[in-house]
Amino acid sequence: MRNALLIVLISSFQIFANNSYSQTKKLNLNLRDVTIKEVLTEIENQSEFYFLYNSELIDVSKNVNISVEDRKIEEVLASLFPGDDVNVLVKDRHIILTPGYETSDQQKSISGKVTSLDGFPLPGVTILIKGTTTGTVTQADGTFSIENIESGSTLVFSFIGMKSQEVIVGNQSTINISMEEEAIGLEEVVAIGYGTVKKRELTGSVASVKADDFNEVASSDAMQLIQGKVAGLSITRTNGGDPTKGFEIRLRGSSSISASQEPLVVVDGIPGGNLNSIAPEDIESMDILKDGSAAAIYGTRGTNGVILVTTKRGKQGNMQVEFSSKFTTQSILKTIAVLNADEYRAMKTKLSSTHPEVSAGMVDYGYDTDWFDEITRTPFSQVQHLSLSGGMNKTTYRLSMYYTDQEGVMLNSSMEEYRANLNLRQMALNDKLQFSVQLGLSDRSENPVNYDAFRQAIKRNPTEPVYNEDGSLFEIDGWQYENPVGLLQERFRDDSSSHLFANLGTDLFITDWLKAGVVAGIQKYRSLNGYYEPSYAHTQEVAGTSGSASRVATATDTKTLETTIDFNKSINKHTISATAGYSFQEFVNEGFEAENTNFISDDLLYNNLGSGTKLRSGDADMSSYKTQNRLVGFFARASYNYEGKYFVSASVRREGSSKFGANNKWGTFPAVSAGWDLTKESFLSDSNFDLLKIRAGYGVTGNQGIDPYLSLSRMAESGYFFYNGSFIPGYGPDSNPNPNLKWETKHEYNFGLDWSLNQGRIGGTVDYYVRDTKDLLHLYDVPVPPNLYEETMANVGSMRNSGIEFTISAIPVQTSDFQWNIDFNADFRKNKLLSLSNDYYSLEYRNVGEIGSPGVSAWTHRYYEGGSIGNIHGFVYEELTEDGKWIFKDTDGVEGITVEDRTDIGNGIPDFYAGLTNSFRYKNWDMSIMFRGMFGHQIINHKRIFYENPIMLPLNIMKSAMDSQIWDTQNFSDYYVENGDFVKLDNLTIGYNIPLKSTKWLKSGRVFFTGTNLLCISGYEGIDPEGSIGGLTPGVDSRGDYPSTRTFTFGFNIKF
Repeated sequence: MRNALLIVLISSFQIFANNSYSQTKKLNLNLRDVTIKEVLTEIENQSEFYFLYNSELIDVSKNVNISVEDRKIEEVLASLFPGDDVNVLVKDRHIILTPGYETSDQQKSISGKVTSLDGFPLPGVTILIKGTTTGTVTQADGTFSIENIESGSTLVFSFIGMKSQEVIVGNQSTINISMEEEAIGLEEVVAIGYGTVKKRELTGSVASVKADDFNEVASSDAMQLIQGKVAGLSITRTNGGDPTKGFEIRLRGSSSISASQEPLVVVDGIPGGNLNSIAPEDIESMDILKDGSAAAIYGTRGTNGVILVTTKRGKQGNMQVEFSSKFTTQSILKTIAVLNADEYRAMKTKLSSTHPEVSAGMVDYGYDTDWFDEITRTPFSQVQHLSLSGGMNKTTYRLSMYYTDQEGVMLNSSMEEYRANLNLRQMALNDKLQFSVQLGLSDRSENPVNYDAFRQAIKRNPTEPVYNEDGSLFEIDGWQYENPVGLLQERFRDDSSSHLFANLGTDLFITDWLKAGVVAGIQKYRSLNGYYEPSYAHTQEVAGTSGSASRVATATDTKTLETTIDFNKSINKHTISATAGYSFQEFVNEGFEAENTNFISDDLLYNNLGSGTKLRSGDADMSSYKTQNRLVGFFARASYNYEGKYFVSASVRREGSSKFGANNKWGTFPAVSAGWDLTKESFLSDSNFDLLKIRAGYGVTGNQGIDPYLSLSRMAESGYFFYNGSFIPGYGPDSNPNPNLKWETKHEYNFGLDWSLNQGRIGGTVDYYVRDTKDLLHLYDVPVPPNLYEETMANVGSMRNSGIEFTISAIPVQTSDFQWNIDFNADFRKNKLLSLSNDYYSLEYRNVGEIGSPGVSAWTHRYYEGGSIGNIHGFVYEELTEDGKWIFKDTDGVEGITVEDRTDIGNGIPDFYAGLTNSFRYKNWDMSIMFRGMFGHQIINHKRIFYENPIMLPLNIMKSAMDSQIWDTQNFSDYYVENGDFVKLDNLTIGYNIPLKSTKWLKSGRVFFTGTNLLCISGYEGIDPEGSIGGLTPGVDSRGDYPSTRTFTFGFNIKF
């Protein structure tokens, strides 16, 4: 389909153009028994004329004979279309063909104007009275008028490359509408940061996911919409089915040790926008800038990639009401198989002869308790969403309201949230000026639970009761031995937060090729958390206190100003576009925390901290903080397109951050990229390729994701001194000054190939990248003196990430009733730490992570020069002695097993990722099946370390320990490191679109069923092989995780 944006630009340019070319160009044709379409194609081949028409309205399949010599285009078309069946509008080189219509005998007159969403007039739009052939077309300035029409009629607006619209006339005499582009395939427009571009003209690595392709989920987290959809983008849930937690996001791996690894999120042009204030149903598209050449326009925040989020807008026309409702329940994907009561008793009997001292400690209380069942439930959740949108005269609007109430499978875990958003746009000054207002508000209340309840349920004696006969919780004094039901019921916690944002924007359309814009925004985030542990809680009895309470309050304010000027002009075969602008952001964070214990009454929970005795004795804890930082940037980008064949783009951003040292507050981040569409060359003109484009790019980005003030010498409380009969807190240095501290710098090379065959029936992309991050931010140990403090934050070291990504999209079957789509993406990734030292700072390696206690305390990971982030470090298991003792491999050649014998035994970061979606449509039915997998990584199974060892008795153990030969203290080795490969049936959706042809007030309706995380295929013995793949300690399945869940959702959508 010919792209509508091109039509808009052409039409806009030609309003002011003369018809000199059409008056001077002469044509010669001698064709017999050919279709009109073939004649039009021959005219385009002979000349620079370009035809626009709708083949459903203009019959171009009719055979004709035509013979003309040295004739003008008007004469040729007059002989080709005799009579009044076809209207011809010639504007220099561009010719619009529209059908001719009869006028009806009705009684009302309607006039108006049709424009694009950007405000440009659209000539040649077909306007029909629904159910008839009566209508008209818009003039060169987008205006139209229809005489004699009934008030109850519906007007249908249609235009090549635009989505059709229907408007009920009612009592209106003027109808102005804005039409939205319906670009598909290569003609889709994608966001690239401070602008848009056609997909086929991209020179950087950019992925785009539209709302129609989002995952169907009942989640408040928008990132789940694109999980598994984008090559190179990993979206993982690291906290199981906890409704209060979100997702971990990584793009092309981890490129830092100490700084942020999360991509920058830009919402409607505001960098750092908060997705938690926007309902997933309000998002129109997400565009991901993956490589350096695409992300460099965002400077010091582009290293980890950029996710551009575009929300839905209102459109001209009658108010449209949309309502969606989803109801969800969950079940636990997998639990740890521990001994039940009968197996526990059998184990006690078995050990009575071999280990009588252990057997004696295994008390049988006579009950049969499934502790997992006691702390879990079958939850019910719901999501409700309502939107109202439309437009009148020069105003468009969209108001949406969102509500969700989500329960977790663990008792008392829940989240409730309200969100509201308003998007207004107003045109003025003859459509030369556009004002926009965006307002958003969210209010969220969470009840997080103590994850330790899950760990306690694993090790709790299954013969114990949950409650005593008097109804109180059954408790046994023991170190870290708690009734898991008590951990959930005897705690009161409420985390509430609110988020407000307001954006005001103005766009001035100076000419049809020059636009200036400014947007100012504020964001305010507030949170207030309360926690209370009552005096009757078992932990209070053990500690000898009577109630513990805390309050934590935080506030974050962000101010943003973005100004841009955009140039876009085509001259013959050349298209030049440019953008320049200024960006300013200020961030203020502050907070307060207070704790107290020993309360007279439990009735007021955390709402009367001052009544605790620790405050009066001077032992209560309090703290507060406030930080501020600013970011200022100047940026520019220029792009050149020759004949849709050759593409070049270059950008630069000059940016300053107050976070860094006095000598390095400013930096420059350039980028350049190019593309070549081979299908426009003569040697591929007759091929089946719609697109075969090679591209290459290079870009420099930065990472300033660290706390402020790390370049300064700071003071903090340090010890006490005795003065005048009391101890006085002292203060001392808490950091060393470093005036040379600066951002991390990433240099990235990207080489790509985009291809498409047979009008988009099959196509894909391939990308190879190498990204070198230099000046890594890291804390180094330094001597005191001469330094004031024992650690210094410095820029030392470098890291390399490389990989290859590919996507394939295909339509194997496409008929009027049935269609099958396949979308596959995959990527390979590698990581290597190139250096960690320089002449002044030295680091051979660093151990990170912790197994925990009791029984074993050891690090889990080590990073070092020449190694990879995520390397798991431990002993190598060889065998057991006859009495069940560990024998580990002596790897250092020195007699005896010491910590020096630990070595790399795996890596917690996958090196291969894949996602596969199959979508089917049969008449009114549709179905989507999405699989997602990660491969090439290992997982530390903490549960096996602690509970697959019979020495843990009399605590409960896993069933797999019943036949274990181990009888030794817990220890960490590759014995407990497992293959983490998995494939998940991540999403299955079946929907039915209800036929509503005879219903006037209801435009569309759909019902659907969705299941998520339904099936996991893996050899991993733990609960869920999917976990954190970020940070320095990936691949850890700890003892106290929230259970992973599968969800089942029923929902419906209706549109009025």
